[in-house]
Amino acid sequence: MFGKESITLLTEKSNLYSVQTNPNKPARISEVEMAQFIGILIMSGVYCFPDQRYFWMNTTRVESISSTMSRDRFLDIRKFLNVADNSNQLDRIDPNYDRAHKVRPLLNIVKNSFRKIEKEEKLSVDEQIIPFKGTSIMKQHMPKKPHRWGYKMFLLAGGESGICYDFLFYVGRSDIDRQEQGFCTKVVLELCETVPRSINRKLFFDNYFTTIKLQVELKKLGIYSVGMVRANRLPGLIMKGEKDLSKEGRESMDHRVAEVDGVELCAVRWYDNKAVNCLSTLYGCQLIDSVERWSLKEKNHIQVVRPNIVKAYNQHMGRVDLMDMLVSLYRINGRSKKYYTKIIFHLIDLTTVNGWLVYCRHCSQLDIQKRDIMSLLSFRISVAEFMLKSAPPTPSTKRGRPSLDSTSNENNQTTTSRAVPNSIPPSSVRLDKFDHWPIHTSKGRCRNLGCIGYTRICCTKCQLRLCLNEKSNCFKDYHH
Repeated sequence: MFGKESITLLTEKSNLYSVQTNPNKPARISEVEMAQFIGILIMSGVYCFPDQRYFWMNTTRVESISSTMSRDRFLDIRKFLNVADNSNQLDRIDPNYDRAHKVRPLLNIVKNSFRKIEKEEKLSVDEQIIPFKGTSIMKQHMPKKPHRWGYKMFLLAGGESGICYDFLFYVGRSDIDRQEQGFCTKVVLELCETVPRSINRKLFFDNYFTTIKLQVELKKLGIYSVGMVRANRLPGLIMKGEKDLSKEGRESMDHRVAEVDGVELCAVRWYDNKAVNCLSTLYGCQLIDSVERWSLKEKNHIQVVRPNIVKAYNQHMGRVDLMDMLVSLYRINGRSKKYYTKIIFHLIDLTTVNGWLVYCRHCSQLDIQKRDIMSLLSFRISVAEFMLKSAPPTPSTKRGRPSLDSTSNENNQTTTSRAVPNSIPPSSVRLDKFDHWPIHTSKGRCRNLGCIGYTRICCTKCQLRLCLNEKSNCFKDYHH
């Protein structure tokens, strides 16, 4: 999802930014260091410390992070993290000026990788918020959202799996919002550029996007659509009002069918706790089912008749919210005064969650049992471990003179505690054929499956003892 192209871009532009900032002391960041830096960011979302410096403190030290990169080197890379050339930025008065210039190259790379995923039949469009309270002209204020301040993104997600297939980063109000086509129509049509035409694809969206013109345009493209609609967006439509439906009681409804530019539209008004307006080019009020609701009068649950259009909308509309929930579980927490840093961190989280959702879909297609499927936490740790082991870890050495207590303890130590066995590395690390070197170590049992012998040979990267002698070569077998 994130890809080697993104790591190369981050490496080149960060080095360029360091030279532009301080020509006498460039950062000289390598791609291996950038991969390890991203691995540390992914792992930091698991621990959720308020400050990333805690990973290197003695009391809260995390060995997998602190042994990979020093604290000062990590902070240097984060200081110069960049994805664009600042010297090529256009003036604000230029008509081609882009407010998201500093993150646009990375947004395009991730967006193109999402577009390559095979899309499912039912899709949904909704908003996503990147929490941010700093200073930026692109920051939005939405008082009814869980995060009231932040950047806004529009996502095209699967109606059943929740996989993100496309997204659009909102940079703020511009002249595009005032076009005849309308802002909401333009957003949805741009997100549907890669949706296959005329093969029974169905699109769901809420009342923020739904208009008559949008559904007509989608139907002409061969895409069916369903959405809640605001009453003021149905001009000239005569239907029963909310007061009339409330007198008839819960589960009462009314519908109208109209034709606009050769496209048939069905508008349904259904009364539950209040009137709900739906507009669709696919469903109508047929295929009525029942749903359970709580009745204040009877003090009990009752069965309420519901049209099929409302049932389909409720089933397939909340998948972008599912993506938001999964991203918020292990979000990268890193404070920065640079507004684009939060966007880069969010893209890393988004690609990690999207990769896990695609992995879950593949597991379901292969009929793998649920207990054998990795959780999001295990998947995230596995990805981070692979990124951290992209190069052999540097040995941690203590600076300064050794204390008298430490030397006396080393001299007086006569008993040895039982060694804790090293964890088995993931297959992506074991089979990468990079930096696996045999070294001599203390005698121990071979960790290759099926071998019961003892050996003094250890792999520098996997940190496991493996046989390497005339009779057996478990070192070669384990890495193939």
